Amino acid sequence: MSLRIEVDSLGEVALPRMALYGAQTQRALDLYPVAGQKTLGDYPALVQAMLQIKATAARVNGEINELDRELASQIEQTCQQLISQFDPALYPVHAFHGGGGISTNMNVNEVIANRVNLDHHQQQPGSYTPAHPNDQINFNHSTSDCLQSACHMAARQQTVVLIDRLGELQRTVDQLNARDQQVHKLARTCLQDAVVIRFADYWHGISGSLGQGIVRLTALAQGLSRLNLGANIIGRSGDCSARFQQRVIAALNEVSHDCYQQHDNYFQCSQSFDQQVALAAELEGVAGYLIKFAKDLRLMASGPQAGLAEISLPAVQPGSSAMPGKINPTIPEFMVQAAMQAMGHCAVVKLCHQHGELDYNPWGMVLITNLLDAIDHLAKGVTVLTQHCVAGITINEANNTANTRTLIPLVMELKKILGYQATSDLVKELKGDQQQLHTILGRLSAQSQP
Repeated sequence: MSLRIEVDSLGEVALPRMALYGAQTQRALDLYPVAGQKTLGDYPALVQAMLQIKATAARVNGEINELDRELASQIEQTCQQLISQFDPALYPVHAFHGGGGISTNMNVNEVIANRVNLDHHQQQPGSYTPAHPNDQINFNHSTSDCLQSACHMAARQQTVVLIDRLGELQRTVDQLNARDQQVHKLARTCLQDAVVIRFADYWHGISGSLGQGIVRLTALAQGLSRLNLGANIIGRSGDCSARFQQRVIAALNEVSHDCYQQHDNYFQCSQSFDQQVALAAELEGVAGYLIKFAKDLRLMASGPQAGLAEISLPAVQPGSSAMPGKINPTIPEFMVQAAMQAMGHCAVVKLCHQHGELDYNPWGMVLITNLLDAIDHLAKGVTVLTQHCVAGITINEANNTANTRTLIPLVMELKKILGYQATSDLVKELKGDQQQLHTILGRLSAQSQP
């Protein structure tokens, strides 16, 4: 392989001659081998958010005449091109590298600088003139405020995707609710027979919980719109231009076509990940409820002959290598496993938050990658559950009708007439003989008629 040599503060670094990344990225590659694990490029929402920030910084630095305006425009154009023609191979650093995200920030800075110099000034990668990764691309901001802001932006964007998927699941459940208004089923408490309800009542409860999750996630996504961009290193004033700080959020909204606000406490942003941890806690709750719903579907579809068999799920694949005709509830099981994995990622997010020290929490990359993975697992699980399972559920009316005529529904009708104790005594006396109890209920009902 043809190599080039770059020199940084620690000495010479050899890297591929035409690589668009530079010395700091190569050092990260040498120190933290990926070995099949995820790289920065596997998180396009995060990288694209950083590129939007870099484009914004260039625009503002040019507007306030702290960076050559033509070069600023070239940097902004290059960032937009890197967003629209996203290439994950340009961002090869391991997602778990140390240093509080320095390798992530420098990987992006180096790619932008080399692309600007190559495309606009016919300079070979590694020349870093006139665009330098630190002096021009990173001007008036730092890893701290850029990465934290990009984390908020990426998590917010992906949360909106999850909200959309949950909304589609809720609408599909609502369609079942409308369809099954007149179909009755036996409710169960502690897995034992209980009272008779409509199937619509069950779907209505599921829809309500999904809706509450959507409301809470929406509020948390809105909270993520507060950014510390302009806080520079750890939030103290004077480390970047005051004019840059005043203008940067408005400019970011122009670049991103979104609506972000300036955070009111820069030091808090440097020290902790409060908003992202709050999102992780809600994701954990949503994941838990999705597990409950998916397990409900497995139970209600169990059988088909020796189980509950209240509903039938779409048959999507053979269920056994040894038993012909067996069909398993694999789609709900996919949802359960996706949600379990998401909950594991959320646990890592909370650990990252708990183990920050002093003025800067250095675990941001582990936190954001796990947070994005959690959201991604849930979004994909919900999509599969909606399209390949819930939308095709059918009701086994004969089984449900038979269930509603069993002992507990019968004694509940007797209780309305006789009261709890008298009904309990009667059931004990007749040893639960449903035929005799039906006869007594019929006689008592006839007597109560005017």
